[in-house]
Amino acid sequence: MIFKLAFSNIRKSIKDYAVYFFTIVIGVAIFYLFNSIDEQQAYKKFIAHDPNHIGAIIRTTMRSLSVFVSVVLGLLIVYASRFLMHRRNREFAIYLMLGMGKRKVSAILFMETLLIGVFSLIVGLLLGIGLSQLMSALVANLFEADLDSYKFVLSARAAKSALIYFGIAYLVVILFNSFMISKCRILDLINSGKKEEKLKLKNPWACVIIFLISSAALGYAYHTVTRSLTMSSKELLLCIVLGAISTFFIFWSISGLVLKIIMSFKGGYYKGLNCFTVRQISSKLNTMVFSMTLICLFLFITICSLSVSFALRDALNKELRDCCQADMEIVMLNKNKLSEKARNRDKYINESPDELIEKAGLNDIFSGTSMINIYMQKNEEEDVIYYSELLGAYVDDYYKQSEFLFKIDNIDKSKPQIISINDFNKMWTLFGREPLTINKNEYFILSDLEYYYQFFDKAAEDGQEISFDGHKLTPAFDKTVYGAIDIISIHENAAILVVDDSVLEGREPALKAFHGNYKATGKEEKRAVDNEMQDKVKQYIRDNYSEDALGLSYFTTKLAISDMTIGIGAMATFIGLYLGLTFLITCAAIIALKQLSECADSVERYEMLRKIGAEENSISRSLLIQTGTFFLLPLILAIIHSIYGIKFAKPMMIGMFVSQNMIPSIIATAALIVAIYGGYFVITYFCGRSVIRNRRK
Repeated sequence: MIFKLAFSNIRKSIKDYAVYFFTIVIGVAIFYLFNSIDEQQAYKKFIAHDPNHIGAIIRTTMRSLSVFVSVVLGLLIVYASRFLMHRRNREFAIYLMLGMGKRKVSAILFMETLLIGVFSLIVGLLLGIGLSQLMSALVANLFEADLDSYKFVLSARAAKSALIYFGIAYLVVILFNSFMISKCRILDLINSGKKEEKLKLKNPWACVIIFLISSAALGYAYHTVTRSLTMSSKELLLCIVLGAISTFFIFWSISGLVLKIIMSFKGGYYKGLNCFTVRQISSKLNTMVFSMTLICLFLFITICSLSVSFALRDALNKELRDCCQADMEIVMLNKNKLSEKARNRDKYINESPDELIEKAGLNDIFSGTSMINIYMQKNEEEDVIYYSELLGAYVDDYYKQSEFLFKIDNIDKSKPQIISINDFNKMWTLFGREPLTINKNEYFILSDLEYYYQFFDKAAEDGQEISFDGHKLTPAFDKTVYGAIDIISIHENAAILVVDDSVLEGREPALKAFHGNYKATGKEEKRAVDNEMQDKVKQYIRDNYSEDALGLSYFTTKLAISDMTIGIGAMATFIGLYLGLTFLITCAAIIALKQLSECADSVERYEMLRKIGAEENSISRSLLIQTGTFFLLPLILAIIHSIYGIKFAKPMMIGMFVSQNMIPSIIATAALIVAIYGGYFVITYFCGRSVIRNRRK
């Protein structure tokens, strides 16, 4: 009997359950999707040669985020169940008036929740399994793998986790519903639909003043964050606080402001159902100021996290191609530059990098090599060159532009490394670049950090003269040479001074750097050579010295850097997508449920419109405008916030690597918002229309 009644109720109220069902299905699908990543073939192939353990970090991070996501979606399910309870208050009152006990009403609710829960979980898992196959392409792209070895993926662990987490959420819903039924009274249930929000007219001048002040404060915050490299941490905090408070007061003032402005246009205000529509919107805005503020801020976080995470991954990949100019690099300390105590240590490696490679039996693996000497400056030496001398008259400008992000506290005490033009050209030729020529009394700067070289360029144009070891040197070019010595994942070379060989005569280099390119061409062939080289170098050191031998300053390969970069980019994308989609679902569901609840409370008003002769099309149009307004208002303001948020994030997170085109990532973010947020809007409108029409049937 209870099962039959519960099944009948679900069938009759299927439209009421639409948002509830859609939320759970999407939530379960996303939960399964991101928990099944470690079952993807591309992911497994990546962690098979993952010396940095990035894959394990991704797995741990995704599982930790899943707990947070499950809590958020669980609370959302509980919130959605409140709407369904409120929607059916009169139905429950009839049950109780007919003599049905509260336990039986709770049993009916339990059965309904169980049925809709099981059905939505099954559909959500099926959708997640289907989307996970499409996810294979994304994972393969992120980990730069091919799809030749594609296999159908079914993650039992992800399905089990979804069942457990959402099962707990449903248990909470069942307990919540039972508690609410046990505390309710028939009179309260019958009169619940008669409670109406009173429209409080705000002082229009107060609304105008507060709106203008809030807009001005928001404009100041926008202007400040666009100069993210020069702002201080206090200014950043002030911008965050101003943005949140201004958002709140914009929503607070806009209800009274819009109502007063539209009311002043009598012809338009009294046309059709415009007066009803405007007053409904104004009334709801009065009660939703805080929730609209939170939704707007969450949408802002969603848009920024999705856009930046997509772009960051592309930026890292471009950075990798730009920074890794050779297949491998070994940097050794010069024993003669150390103290006598350090030089006499048995654990110290005596070989130079090229000797180490030769003795390890690795000369045959390279198609080309170069070795350069790197000179360091000591404070006790005469004519030491500091960054401040290279910057010349532009030291103060550098400090101003780098106050927030990147600042060397004692730039007048920081010294660049130095290399000779002959060594530079050896390395430069190996990197596939054209060699450069300078005179004996000339120098140039090698740099790839824009925060520095934009001022080095100006100093070079001014002919900035420097003094080093008795030599007066002038710029060889009017621009900085873009590049670096080390192969690394990101741009970080502030400045390396390149001078003629004669300037460094009699000096002892502090470091020796060896670069090499493999003969192997294919990625898998290079990986095999890469592994062989690393194993042989480490084995030679173990056999002739010890595991903790000193002297090896830096030893890396392009493939090792590539693996780490790919892993970090994939993790950033996964985190941005996971949290972004969760916040997006949460925001859309809250608006949808709030709107449907308002529709249920306003049924009597729509009945009154019909009695005075309003056409059904006009009523539906009024509902569409109301629904669209509450979906669009927070989204529009969130988009404006995001424009400046991305401008702030771009130089902080992306611009520090490369000049990244954000358009593709913004288009991808917009597509997700249209699909999910727009889907909720469509469902909310049709469900709301069903709610206000059912009464007349």
